[in-house]
Amino acid sequence: MSKPSLLRTISTSMVGNLFEFYDFALFGYFAPIIGKLFFPSDNPTVELISAFGVFAAGFIVRPLGGLIFGHIGDLFGRKRALVLAILLMAIPTAIIGLLPTYNNVGIWAPILLLTMRMLQGISMGGNYSGSITFITEHTAPNKRGLMGGFAVASCLAGILLGSATAAFFSKIMSESDLHSFGWRLPFLMGVLICFVGFYMRRQVTESPEFLEEQKNKDNVAHPLKEIAHKHKKQLTFAIGATMLHDLSFYLLFVYMTTYLTSVLGIAEDISFTINTVNLVVVSIVTVLSAWLSDKWGRRKILSAAAILFIIGTIPLMIMVNTKSTENIFIAQLILAIAVGGYFGPIPALMIEAFPTRVRYSASALTTNISGPLFGGTAPMLVTWLIDKTGSNMVPAFYLTGAAVIALGAVQFVKNVNAKKKV
Repeated sequence: MSKPSLLRTISTSMVGNLFEFYDFALFGYFAPIIGKLFFPSDNPTVELISAFGVFAAGFIVRPLGGLIFGHIGDLFGRKRALVLAILLMAIPTAIIGLLPTYNNVGIWAPILLLTMRMLQGISMGGNYSGSITFITEHTAPNKRGLMGGFAVASCLAGILLGSATAAFFSKIMSESDLHSFGWRLPFLMGVLICFVGFYMRRQVTESPEFLEEQKNKDNVAHPLKEIAHKHKKQLTFAIGATMLHDLSFYLLFVYMTTYLTSVLGIAEDISFTINTVNLVVVSIVTVLSAWLSDKWGRRKILSAAAILFIIGTIPLMIMVNTKSTENIFIAQLILAIAVGGYFGPIPALMIEAFPTRVRYSASALTTNISGPLFGGTAPMLVTWLIDKTGSNMVPAFYLTGAAVIALGAVQFVKNVNAKKKV
């Protein structure tokens, strides 16, 4: 493939990621408002836990999406799976922006909301793993870290766009307008840009590694069976390593805005602004750490980031709990460096852990077991634990423990496509 064609393929895939993650992340940023409108209660904590329960449901069904799209991607092509995935995200996102609230249709409101969120989750289950598989398979082995980092950065850009959009609407609209109709507008905007991503993905070329597998007739009819028989141990370690990737992000950059407003009483526009600025930091550090992983190895960079979480999370959370805007910003900035440092090498680590013929399915299983168990449930779980224990340090303890486990798991993930260690 020529260099311009390669750049067009990679950039198009990244734009698709941006749009898809924008749509998916909006729900988390508007969770406090959604909780009031779809789960009205005398107890604000109950509203919030209910909203985050629906947020988590989008993760719980992700393994189903991973199975469906992984099977399509390994048997019929990465491109076909990715085109279908982004279309499945666009339609439910638009419907969420149009749904009636509990005051309008009663119990049907949360049921419809849950259904749309689950469809979004199925889409996401096939998109992220497929996009990193697709992009890295277009790339030379000595640049897979960097290209995988760009893939993650494009997803972060979508979440950043979601955060910036939430901050913008919180700033320009009154609270009553935001709660009555303003929250719907970002969802309706999301479907338009998502269809643009759908069109762009249809224009890209198929993965050369997948085409080579087809040419050599090395595809397997049942990728999941091969994974179960030959790659169980590798899959387990990959999930353990990826856990910190999911948990750290959803605690620090989705849940944290709600924590700052609902637990610490920080103004919504300040919380969103801090979050948005530090998401930019995460994106930059992600690309940098991915590039370094090509030079120094995935394991070294991931271990360094995990150690930063272990030694820094608890004291930094103490800084956050001072309620000082300056302290909150500095603490999240340092944690953003740890998040980006861990994010960068993860895509290449996953891709190199499995052979081409089952790669899409295996990476989908890795991300879609880790994501629901540790990422999607984190906001709901820590909200409940803070309410039960009265301790605002719960998120820090949870994240520190996860970092210890991930640090151990990283040491055992092998590169099956090269003799050298990852």
